[in-house]
Amino acid sequence: MWKVTVDSEKCTGCGECADSCPGEVYEIREARAVPVNVDECHGCHTCEALCDVGACHVEEDE
Repeated sequence: MWKVTVDSEKCTGCGECADSCPGEVYEIREARAVPVNVDECHGCHTCEALCDVGACHVEEDE
């Protein structure tokens, strides 16, 4: 299980995380990424790697 968060102060709503996520975890709402399908996270960290502003975070949930 993974903990997925987005720093709304940093997020620009570019959609890179939503477009690249194989689990379709993110939706763009009101110009910000929102993790809506967290149970579908594969833990691949693609969103973190592609987020230019460092707003996406994926951690192993204990």
